[in-house]
Amino acid sequence: MSYVTTSLKLPQEIMKDLRHKAIQEKKSVSQPVKEAIQQFLTTQRESVDCREDPFNRIIGMAKSGVHDGSVNHDQYLYGRKK
Repeated sequence: MSYVTTSLKLPQEIMKDLRHKAIQEKKSVSQPVKEAIQQFLTTQRESVDCREDPFNRIIGMAKSGVHDGSVNHDQYLYGRKK
């Protein structure tokens, strides 16, 4: 597994509590953070799995030839610029 280094800005109190908890559990400070993120992602997947949403099956069904619709949607929908 490859890793990506990132940085987080945390309030001092949270960082203090995180360090204390990591020491209690004999873990690195990053381990509880990784576990919390994994738990968050798992919970999110269980509640809404967008890959299985039937609505997603219609994406890409129609071809309009418009490649800048997200930018000029008002013009295309209403005939006016935003």
